[in-house]
Amino acid sequence: MSNYSNDDDFVNPPSFPNTQKPAPSSSSSKRKAATPTSSKAETSTKRKKGDDNDTEEEELPSFKFLTLDSDDDDDEELLSKQEWRMVEGRTRYMRDPPTSPPERGYANRKIDPREDKRDIVWWQITKALNTNKKMSDKSDDEGDNKLREFFCKLAREVDEMGSQTSTTSDLTPNTPPIITGKYPPLTAAERFIAETKIRQAGEKGLEVPGTMSRVAFSPPNNNREYELVVIVAPNTKYTYICSVIPNCVKTRSTTVEPIPKCYLHKGEQIGFVLAQFTDGANKKNDVVLHVIASFTYIYGDDEGKSHNATRAIMLQHINKPTLAFKLYSKEREAAKAPAAQAVELEERRLYFDDEDELMKVYAARQTTTLFQLLLWPDTTIKIISLNSHINLPNGAYKELLEEMDLYGVELKIHDKLSLAAATAINLEEDAKIPFLLHAEEGENIGAFLTRGRKERKEKVAALYFASNPYIIYAGQALSRSVHRQGGTADPIVVYKNKKPSTHPDHKLVPVGLVLEEERYKWECHLQISALIASLLRLKNCINPGDFSSDNSHPLCINRQINASFVDKKSWKIVHGILIKKFLVDVYLGPKASDE
Repeated sequence: MSNYSNDDDFVNPPSFPNTQKPAPSSSSSKRKAATPTSSKAETSTKRKKGDDNDTEEEELPSFKFLTLDSDDDDDEELLSKQEWRMVEGRTRYMRDPPTSPPERGYANRKIDPREDKRDIVWWQITKALNTNKKMSDKSDDEGDNKLREFFCKLAREVDEMGSQTSTTSDLTPNTPPIITGKYPPLTAAERFIAETKIRQAGEKGLEVPGTMSRVAFSPPNNNREYELVVIVAPNTKYTYICSVIPNCVKTRSTTVEPIPKCYLHKGEQIGFVLAQFTDGANKKNDVVLHVIASFTYIYGDDEGKSHNATRAIMLQHINKPTLAFKLYSKEREAAKAPAAQAVELEERRLYFDDEDELMKVYAARQTTTLFQLLLWPDTTIKIISLNSHINLPNGAYKELLEEMDLYGVELKIHDKLSLAAATAINLEEDAKIPFLLHAEEGENIGAFLTRGRKERKEKVAALYFASNPYIIYAGQALSRSVHRQGGTADPIVVYKNKKPSTHPDHKLVPVGLVLEEERYKWECHLQISALIASLLRLKNCINPGDFSSDNSHPLCINRQINASFVDKKSWKIVHGILIKKFLVDVYLGPKASDE
């Protein structure tokens, strides 16, 4: 299965340049011995007040990122840092040969890129920045929105919008996407009509409804020989209105010239950047933070592009007190550990012109980090992911494969199990979700919750799959009213609204009840199993008897997973779900060198 030997426990390091290989190790004790140590770190969860005779205990702050487990070097602060690698575990990577015949096509099946599914409208990746709306479709402020409405109404007063038609022939490549709805784009003829009416209104111009501003023509003066359309707000100097194209009435950073240009039309472009940071001061853990940001730059100015991207990253992420790195830094301070140092891995920075392409690689990187988290403690160093919410690579399985290859990580089916074989496997208690009750066949969520609350006399939640031959979704519910209403944030609602007529309605299949306060933790593990089933192109294993089609391979439509619930026992649990629910023994570990 892998290419390690007794003399070399390490397998396939990530292919980053200028990396130093650590000494081999295959256990927590070996990890400790491999690196020199220095001062002790104060990491206990409680401390005593006053002198040694004072038994009153004071609770230390709870930590989100600096959580400890038995495989942590919790009493040491290291001087140098090991490179993340997978190490040999007792049974983690070594397996007996598969029992499923090769001709069945299951054994050693790897991630299917699903290239034919990339553009499905109901299988979309999360849009974390939503920049298309934030930086393109909208004007810079409410005043500009009302200003464009004013120009449209002024130009179309006679026909009152009803008979007007407009084309895109006046739009340039730099023009924001066409705004549809009540006010279609202004044509050149309409812009001329509006400006003529403004000129005819005289020196005071016309008031823009809903604002305190007026639009007027500014006559030539000592500084210019031409007149310009301006917007005048109370007690301020007037601002010039862009006129590069008929539909643009932006006022931000507009130039003073015969044809004024706004920030968009004087050469600035919208760019996107993806970067990765670590904590240079934390030698015990591999701190991982993936960040994305949008910024503007002048085409051809590479130095300015880099500067603006860095500034956007720092403002939007690293220096923001409510976001992950600053919160993590506060935890380091509370734990009396060396102050966190945000260090960018410069070779990982990428630039994009399109937000969708950005999100594909961003999600691929985050999901790879999720798989690395699942591999602990069979790695040289523990990863602390500052990205709590992992965006799943819907439509980006190819990008995920490329990122996993970079780290030498592989996900594949080791063996296909019969129902009898899967049933006969007795999972350890820590390899199972601690269900309070299991759902009966055909039981719906509402009836299941009602039964559970009667029998358990406590607050419970149901874990469930939504499934048909084309989709799989994992979730949790406190009532029967799940996915009844919602917008683009609910993948099930999106699927119901956009699925082809040939797709049968999905069905909700409850799995078991858990304590209400633990529902998100166990939902996370169910979601990871649904993702893996989709990546490995498994057939509908949740409710195949409910549908006539048995030749489809459902896509996981969950969009995010909360990785803060992943710990060193998580892979056991996910692996157990895949065995019991999907009848597969899945391998996650080093990629063999001959593959």
